[in-house]
Amino acid sequence: MGRRVLVTGARRGIGAAIAVDLAAPGWTLLLHHLDAAEETESVARQCRDRGARTEILEADLADPAAVSALANRAGPVDILINNASRASNVSFDALSLDEWQETFAVNVTAPMLLAQAFGAGMAERGWGRIVNVTSATVALGGPSGPSYVASKAALVGLTRSLARSLGTAGVTVNALSPGAILTEREREILGDDPHPGLVAAQAVPRTLVPADLLTAVRFLVAEGSGAMTGQVVEVGGGLVLG
Repeated sequence: MGRRVLVTGARRGIGAAIAVDLAAPGWTLLLHHLDAAEETESVARQCRDRGARTEILEADLADPAAVSALANRAGPVDILINNASRASNVSFDALSLDEWQETFAVNVTAPMLLAQAFGAGMAERGWGRIVNVTSATVALGGPSGPSYVASKAALVGLTRSLARSLGTAGVTVNALSPGAILTEREREILGDDPHPGLVAAQAVPRTLVPADLLTAVRFLVAEGSGAMTGQVVEVGGGLVLG
């Protein structure tokens, strides 16, 4: 049976990889972006090449009104991938209240509002999957700035609460926790070789790319994963153990 899937932050990196991997005949991929229509159209073409239908949706997730409008345009959704996030490397000493609030708006409030918008429909249909993309920095405490780490930790808490709220209706809610994944954004923020220390600390010390996350995502959204909910799935080559 075809599913309707919304992937936020689908223009490149982890979001794009997830969207293309889930694309299949009969499925509809709803691809969210902000100010990146051309990049997102490239992802949409790859999804269509795999037989899926696509819709491209633009919204600023820092604006609750825009999040609500995005949910209305998307319509019913069976699988929600809350991937979009605001990265912040601002140190504690330099952290402003605006920086803190904007990071939380994108990384926590927007996923909550989207889960609220789509969760009721999932529950009515008796099936749904929500995957919130958090970060290994929650366990490590860095190297990203405190607003990013704290927001991703809050997203884990939201995941566990939603799992309790929606589980009786057949809706699962889990968190995917990537480790040091080499993406375009990581290069932009941290440079050409962004993770040498983290890679060396992994149990499997090799550079990880978005494709390394896809098997975990496919499991979390699968028909047979209904007993898996409220969990944080670490995919980081053993960067975080236990």
